[in-house]
Amino acid sequence: MIHPLYYTLMVIMTILSYNEFIFRKKNKVGIALLTLILIILAGIRVGQGADYWPYLRLYHAINKYVAWNNIFGPDAGVEPTYVFFSKFLGSLSLPFTLLLLLFASMSLTLKANSFFKYSPLPILSLLYYFMPSYFIADSGQIRQGLAISICLFSFKYIEQKNLLKYLLCMLICYWTHKTSIAFFPAYWIANAKISTTKAFIIITISLILWPLKPYLIIGETLNSISSDGFATGSFNSYGGIEEAELGLSEIVKILFLIVVFVNDKYIIKTNVDENYMKVRNLMIFYFFIYYSFHGNAIFSIRLPGAYGAFDSILISMIVCYSRYKNFYYLYFTIYIYLLSYRFWNNAQSVGFDKIRTIFNDPRFNIYYFTPQEFYKDINDVHPLK
Repeated sequence: MIHPLYYTLMVIMTILSYNEFIFRKKNKVGIALLTLILIILAGIRVGQGADYWPYLRLYHAINKYVAWNNIFGPDAGVEPTYVFFSKFLGSLSLPFTLLLLLFASMSLTLKANSFFKYSPLPILSLLYYFMPSYFIADSGQIRQGLAISICLFSFKYIEQKNLLKYLLCMLICYWTHKTSIAFFPAYWIANAKISTTKAFIIITISLILWPLKPYLIIGETLNSISSDGFATGSFNSYGGIEEAELGLSEIVKILFLIVVFVNDKYIIKTNVDENYMKVRNLMIFYFFIYYSFHGNAIFSIRLPGAYGAFDSILISMIVCYSRYKNFYYLYFTIYIYLLSYRFWNNAQSVGFDKIRTIFNDPRFNIYYFTPQEFYKDINDVHPLK
């Protein structure tokens, strides 16, 4: 199971989210403190998350082999954002922990701000994100985690219909993780007038495309969109978290879609929140990509990731704007705890059954975690692994 500290955080989030739900007042201090705790835990961890050691190797390799003038070059082996921050911190002889803290700070702050601004129940959104996306993204695939956060932030410019600033966000996203290119049409998707019926037709089309494997038309060369370099292979270690066949995860997604469609017309008709349809459109497109490309794990899971991040906001909107508010609050809260039970085995395999930090893990040695030019072999950076 996951460490009791993580469960304690879940319970605290649940209590605070219920308080928001009852009194309909956003808790700014609460979400700020919870975000700070999540940042620290993600930053000071050691050996937790499937991508931890590959990212450490990248940190050393970038500082040893990549010149400043080659940050945007193909030889860097990874997106420019990670290279830039690695070079910057490495030039100051700072340990890998500072890089994790930096990425976690940027990523989780942007997510929390987006939740607070657009979710009627921001702490419920944070709780929904926490289990288990926090462990997969901001404590695992940190490049994509940050890119998704920037996509969430760009919703501000989607709402304002400021195309230029939105495109600037997309450029930064692409430099952070290449899968962000899938979010490029979000500006037009979110602002489109898609009725409940049209949304249902879109999902139906994606299910028809599923067995036709449309991703084969795109070509195998686009597999590189999952990113090149040392961290690429480690993605496979998350394979057990998502199921390719019709299993429990598919049933959960179907139930989520049922909840959306059951409440969609009512929420649109009441027009409580003009951003509801925009967020709903993005989630519909998430399911469209997920099911259309379901035969390829890279395409179906990683490509729609930025769209899927809006589920945390959408579930809070459904809870607050539906006819049966109490029922849906209870439904989604129970679902989160059931999901934590399912995550136990995966949590153990990637190290979240314990709290392993720079303060209590014997594998942490500041010498080995700090870039050194005289390393003869990149595998020397963590001989205790």
